[in-house]
Amino acid sequence: MNTQTRVFKIGAREIKAPLPNGSLQENVEQLMVNFPMFRFTHVLEVDGVPQSDGSILYEVELPPCKTNG
Repeated sequence: MNTQTRVFKIGAREIKAPLPNGSLQENVEQLMVNFPMFRFTHVLEVDGVPQSDGSILYEVELPPCKTNG
């Protein structure tokens, strides 16, 4: 089975998927442990953009900060 490397981009930071053979959902759940901002996002398979090095890049859009004002 040929699995492609998944990379998640949050702003300027790129995070490789912690489970290379895991599904997208399993990787997002694992990333929630160390990066709580993943709890407030939705990452879909169709959001992935193939890169020239063979990886798939998922740009994660964070919700706007809440302010009292």
